Amino acid sequence: MDESEEIANSQTSGPISFDDDNEEGDSAEAFGKETVSSSASSANFTYGLPRRLFVDNGLRSIQEIPEAYRHVFKDYPCFNRVQSLVMDDVLYSAEPLVVTAPTGSGKTVIFELAIVQLLMSFDKPSICSDFKIVYMAPVKALCTEKLHDWARKFSKLNINCIEVTGDSDVADLNYLNRHHIVLTTPEKWDSLTRRWRDHCTLMKTVRLFLIDEVHILNDESRGPTLEAVVSRMKMLQQHQRADNQSLPSLRFIAVSATIPNVEDLAQWLGTLEKPAKYFRMEESMRPVQLKKVVKGYDSNFSGFMFDVHLSYKLKAVISQYSDGKPTLVFCSTRKSVLATAEVLAKMITFSFTETQKSALTLLCGQIVDNKIRDLAKVGIGCHHAGLVMTDRNLLESAFRDGLLPVLIATSTLAMGVNLPAHLVVIKSTQYYGNGGYQDYSDSQLLQMIGRAGRPQYDTSAVAVIMTKSTCE
Repeated sequence: MDESEEIANSQTSGPISFDDDNEEGDSAEAFGKETVSSSASSANFTYGLPRRLFVDNGLRSIQEIPEAYRHVFKDYPCFNRVQSLVMDDVLYSAEPLVVTAPTGSGKTVIFELAIVQLLMSFDKPSICSDFKIVYMAPVKALCTEKLHDWARKFSKLNINCIEVTGDSDVADLNYLNRHHIVLTTPEKWDSLTRRWRDHCTLMKTVRLFLIDEVHILNDESRGPTLEAVVSRMKMLQQHQRADNQSLPSLRFIAVSATIPNVEDLAQWLGTLEKPAKYFRMEESMRPVQLKKVVKGYDSNFSGFMFDVHLSYKLKAVISQYSDGKPTLVFCSTRKSVLATAEVLAKMITFSFTETQKSALTLLCGQIVDNKIRDLAKVGIGCHHAGLVMTDRNLLESAFRDGLLPVLIATSTLAMGVNLPAHLVVIKSTQYYGNGGYQDYSDSQLLQMIGRAGRPQYDTSAVAVIMTKSTCE
C-alpha cells in the first residue's frame, strides 16, 4: 500500500501523492488575476498566486504562500502532515471540504488556508469590504480564542473580526457590516439569521462558512440548531443564485476530531451534483503521540458515591502519570469540580518559586469567587460555566502560564481550547443527565482525551480514564 494510503483515507479514488509534478499548478483559474500591493495595506506586499513547494518527507513549505499572507503562518517552520495532505484542496480550490483528523493536528490552519484562498480571489485583498466569513464553534471560549488569534494575524490586511456569541450585545445583522470575519455559535447565528430576508444584501456577502467541532451535529440538544443554520445558509445560497447565476458560491469547510459519518456529512455540505471533498486522517497522524491508560476501580458504589470515591484516588494518578507537568481533570458536574478540588487540596502539596508565589498572590487578588480563590492559592484551578467570565479567563491564563499545576473542569472545556495539559484525567465515564447516570459517548471521551499533548506545548502526553472495574 502506498504510504499516503496508510496515513489518510480520502474521497479520492487513488492514493494521495506528494510528487511535485507541476510546481505552477492550475491556480490561475481558481484565483483570478494577479494583483499588486494595495495602499490600504501596512506594508508593500507582493500579492500573487501560491506556488507548490515541498520540503522533506512531502511536507509543504510556508514559502508556498504568497508574501502578503505568509505572516499568518509564521509560527510554523512548515505545514505538518495533515495540513500538507489537504493543501491542494484548501488553497488551490474553492470547493467545500470536510476533514476529520486527530486532536492537536492543526485543523485551525486549514481554516486559515481557506481564508487566504478567499482573499487571494479578490483583486485587492486588503480593502475588500463586501465579503463575510463566518466561523462557527459550539462554545464561546473557542470563538474568543480564535478572535484574539485572527485579529492579530489578519489585521495587517485590514481584515476586521468580531465575536458574536451569547454574551454579545449584537442583535441585528446590520451591525456586522463593518466586519469581515464573524465568530459565533450555532445558537447566536440562528437567532440572527431567522429573518434573513430583511438582510438579503448582507447575507449575499457571506462567502466562507467555517464549522469547528462539527461533530456536535450528533448531539441531541445542540445538533438540530447547527443543522438548521447550515440548511438555512444552503437554502439562501440556492435562492440567491437562482436570481443571479453570477453570484459566487458559498464555501463550507467543516473539521473535527470525531466525525463518525464523514461521507454523509460531505454529501450534505456539497451540492446535488457534487459532494464535498473529505479526508479521514488516522490517529497515527497526531503530532504528539498519546499514551492512553484505563484504570478500573471498585464499582460497589452509587453514581454519586463512586465519583466521591474517585476523588480520593486522584492524587495517586497525578503522581504516577503527570511527570510534574500540567494536569487537566474532567468532572461530570460543577459540584463535582469543586468537591474534587477540595479533596485534592487536602491531599497534595505543590512547590512554588518566590516568583510564582508572587504571581499566584496577584492572581488570587483578581478572582471574584471566594472558594475558587482559596483553591487557586494552593495551585488548583476550577473551571465551569457557573463562574463569571473574568474568573474563567484568569484561571485559563494561569494554567497556560504554569501557575496552576492542576486545572479541574467540566467537559465543556474539552471543546477545542488549547491548554498545555501533559496529563488529562477523565474522572468517571458517566455523567448525570435526564434523571440518571449515562455513559459519555465515544466522541465525548475522544474530545476530552484530545486535550492532552497540544503540539505547541508538549512532545508527549498521557490520558487516564478512571472508570468502574466491571460493567453494570
